[in-house]
Amino acid sequence: MEGRFPHLPAWARAWVLLSAALGIGLVLYYLFGTPFTGKALLDFSYYWLLVALFLPLTFLLFPGQGGEARPRWYDYALGLGTLGAGVLLAWHGPSMVLRPWTTPEAPWQVVLALFLLLAVLEGARRVGGLGFSLVAFLLAAYPLVAPHMPGLLWGPPLPWTEVLGYAIYSTQGLLGLPMRTVGELLVGFLILAAFLVATGAGEVFLRVASALFGWTRGGAAKVSVVASAFFGSLSGSILSNVVSTGSFTIPTMIRSGFARAYAAGVEACASTGGVLMPPVMGAVAFVMASLLGVPYGQVVAAAVIPSFLYYLSLFAHVDLYAAKHGLRGLPRAELPPLARSLKEGLPFLLVLGFLVFALLYLRLERLAPFYALAALLPLLFLQGKLSWVNLYRGLVASASLVSQTLALILPVGLILAGLVGTGVAPALTGALVQMGQANLFLVLLVGVAIAFLLGMAGVMVAAYILLAVTLAPALVRLGEFVPLAVHLFIAYWSMLSAITPPVAVAAFLAARLAGAHPMAAGLEAVKLGLAIYFLPFFFLFEPSLVLHGDVPSILYHFALAALGILLLVGGLEGHLWGLGPLPLWTRPLYVVGGILLAVPETLTSLLALPALLAASLWLWSRRRVAARKRASLGGSGERKR
Repeated sequence: MEGRFPHLPAWARAWVLLSAALGIGLVLYYLFGTPFTGKALLDFSYYWLLVALFLPLTFLLFPGQGGEARPRWYDYALGLGTLGAGVLLAWHGPSMVLRPWTTPEAPWQVVLALFLLLAVLEGARRVGGLGFSLVAFLLAAYPLVAPHMPGLLWGPPLPWTEVLGYAIYSTQGLLGLPMRTVGELLVGFLILAAFLVATGAGEVFLRVASALFGWTRGGAAKVSVVASAFFGSLSGSILSNVVSTGSFTIPTMIRSGFARAYAAGVEACASTGGVLMPPVMGAVAFVMASLLGVPYGQVVAAAVIPSFLYYLSLFAHVDLYAAKHGLRGLPRAELPPLARSLKEGLPFLLVLGFLVFALLYLRLERLAPFYALAALLPLLFLQGKLSWVNLYRGLVASASLVSQTLALILPVGLILAGLVGTGVAPALTGALVQMGQANLFLVLLVGVAIAFLLGMAGVMVAAYILLAVTLAPALVRLGEFVPLAVHLFIAYWSMLSAITPPVAVAAFLAARLAGAHPMAAGLEAVKLGLAIYFLPFFFLFEPSLVLHGDVPSILYHFALAALGILLLVGGLEGHLWGLGPLPLWTRPLYVVGGILLAVPETLTSLLALPALLAASLWLWSRRRVAARKRASLGGSGERKR
């Protein structure tokens, strides 16, 4: 999480720490105000100051080329340039509100916009990869080629300076919805997550998970599932989740008997699901709340059942794999005592409990993480665990997390400027509506394909936002779906490329830690995460799975979905609780039957349930007969002796 920080010269480390401290102070001043001045900071000025403080850190902490341990001269030049540009634009914030700069009038405004465009794209390349940076550039520059495009893709001709000014200076561009979401909602959770990790929350969750599940069969993999779920919810990053928890859990899984590729697949799937795991979730959830105009707590509540079902499937996978291969749990002597682990983790558990209460009941979306942090530090002090070293690490982690997030979010503003500036986004929505009037499922498949392909470009936030302004309105109008379910559907499919070949970045990174073949790990991840490919369709067509409906309906469809997923997992693993190994011909029956049972349609459930019950009863009776034969043979052998 620190990036190149340990390798920076002393003055550059001081720059990072000072920027982080000033940034936290800036956020507190903007959100809480101050009783001494009675003045509020202008939004435009606040956003540009955030850019000035945190975007330069991207060039200090993340290398421009692989293997660069120390920054080069151009890293410092980019950092100083973005710092100066952000401060200058913050100073001009009031005039930019009174007279927008969407059509730059002075040459220096054009030069400044060009520099910021290049700096933002370079930051996106360093953090999100070349693919993400290229996608952002091409979509931001789309208004320049739109006059030459046919049909719905056509846009009016615009001067390049106006396109540039709209992308950089307008409230629909660089400082649009994504940046506003970061500055007003997400930044507090990033700072809280940084201090939680810096003060040992990740290790505590790992110890608690080990104490709870490490002794059970396949315990090492169950620890990976639980720990990665909690850590992913804190960090909001798939790759940092794989590295942080996987560096411990993957070797432990391999030592306890799991195949290397399987262990890598478990960690990749567990880490991927963590970014949409309540209570903290990732950046997508905050953008979703802003787009829908609903409290963040409502998004968190809607994600509870889908997250639980997904992790239930992973838990079932590793349990049945362990049963099939006779893998035992870790020796109790190697596991931390549960009581001591809970005592050590009490401050973190209390803080997370308060965070959930503040989000869901008090609805303090913007302020909840700061109240939680204000409670965490005294609790750690009382336990004797708060030190200057922890605070130092918290500042460094805050600098890294916020700068990394800005580098990923700012290009999304450029993408939105390119789509909104040409009017292509509403035109695409209209085209999808027309297509869906003939075939709704065709629109869903198109949306799934686009979400997956954009997710392959590098960042799920960009994929989600692009489809949220084009596909989501069409689906809501066509199928009369619940808007929150539609947005969650898009978010889930936007992150699936992390575990799906040929990209599968999470699986490939986990394979490197496991010493496994990357493609083998990717294929295992697809099998282990198969439930998550179907879950979005389940809650899209049955909104009770996102807590939209009455309690009996929620419980009924949750029970059917859970049972169907467990039977699906049994078919994939070739082993089922109470039935043991499944004959090869029955495995497709349980896979297909489990999916049909979980599908929110009464007819499919009525068709699947009797077939699954009949097959299970037949296998159970067959197993009983075999057991009696073994017992009788054993008894006759005893009498002969």
